[in-house]
Amino acid sequence: MAVKQTQEERQTGIIELIIENGVTRVEELSEHFDVSAMTLYRDLAALEARQIITRNKGAISLLAASISETPFEFRQRQEMDAKLAVGRAAAKIVDRYSTVFVDDSTTAYNVIDHIQDPGSKAFITNSLASARKIADSEHKSMTVVGGRLVRQLDAMFGPTTTRTVRELAFETAIFGTASIKDGTIFHPYSEVASFKSELIKRVDVPILVATGSKFDRVALHRIADVADFKYLVVDDSVSAATFKDISSLTQVIIADR
Repeated sequence: MAVKQTQEERQTGIIELIIENGVTRVEELSEHFDVSAMTLYRDLAALEARQIITRNKGAISLLAASISETPFEFRQRQEMDAKLAVGRAAAKIVDRYSTVFVDDSTTAYNVIDHIQDPGSKAFITNSLASARKIADSEHKSMTVVGGRLVRQLDAMFGPTTTRTVRELAFETAIFGTASIKDGTIFHPYSEVASFKSELIKRVDVPILVATGSKFDRVALHRIADVADFKYLVVDDSVSAATFKDISSLTQVIIADR
């Protein structure tokens, strides 16, 4: 007998299925998840209210082009084991430094919980989600970089954000990415890519954190080369061939789940 899914698990599965197939219909989803049409209509209404999907004459498609463009709360639930492992490993590097920038990515967000002595750190972030988490911890200080709020990412971007970063000094920064391809990292949003590219220039020890799935994805806008980072922390799902390639570009740390 199949294990019954929770509403959250089912809605996550619906999004992943639409991403995989492009467009789907209620009948197909009902058969796939073995639930009634009424249950699915409730799930779809919830996802539509969160501006993740759209419905048109029975066809259901994703408003976002990829998982990287879906809301922060949804992305945070993806690959949780891998992100926690990467967070633990990256935190060991961060522990060496006193000033830390945390970017808007959900993988970077998972580093915060594993920093040994947050009370000794001065945090800087443009991520509202990370700011809320840091505010709940014992921290030396926190600077939230302002700008235009991008609701999908729960973070600030734009000229004000970039200008503020240019006036700050910090030792290390934790970067996430939507895509790693041929030794280069990418993001679907141009203003995010531009901001992260500028941020890399301002930090002494940039740390790239990623899950193995990022090597299979494609995004449009270039941020930087993997070689621009001091460290790349990735979970143990990365293939041996990929590990060999990226190890020639920077210091790679494999995080065991």
